[in-house]
Amino acid sequence: MVNLAYLDVAQALILIFGGVVVYFAGRAYFKTKSQAMFLLAFGFAFVIAGALAAGILYNLGSGDLSAAVTVQAYSQAIGFFVIVYSLARAKG
Repeated sequence: MVNLAYLDVAQALILIFGGVVVYFAGRAYFKTKSQAMFLLAFGFAFVIAGALAAGILYNLGSGDLSAAVTVQAYSQAIGFFVIVYSLARAKG
């Protein structure tokens, strides 16, 4: 069985470190006005939103771990798709 306290700590770390990435990507976007930087920040924000939604769904909602993990997995998949798209569009 999974120790859910460790899961909550992992979710918190995703929010903290992901937030730092979004902050720096957002700053880079405002400095350069690069669409790729905007999409990068948006993709990471989507990944973070999934972690946040999963935590809220599990802790304050149904208490169904499989539903929370499913929400997080789909959100991460969409977020990483946007990240890959932003990197592919970046002009090097």
